[in-house]
Amino acid sequence: MVKLKVKVGVKGQVVIPKIIRDKLGIKPGEILLVDEEGGKIIMEKFDIEGFIEWVKKNRKKVARDVYKFSLEEEFG
Repeated sequence: MVKLKVKVGVKGQVVIPKIIRDKLGIKPGEILLVDEEGGKIIMEKFDIEGFIEWVKKNRKKVARDVYKFSLEEEFG
């Protein structure tokens, strides 16, 4: 693995090197998920199409869980 050095801008912005964008197929406007794990920054592509399919398949369960959560929050 080759590590590439990038600079953090004044607003906290980081440019992902082109070689990595090309390798992962990251295009302008795509959404990335960012997390921290063990002192490292983890970035991964967000598969919006896969997420939409998951929501379609699980929407009833999600709706029940949201409703249950809101009742628990309201009535303790």
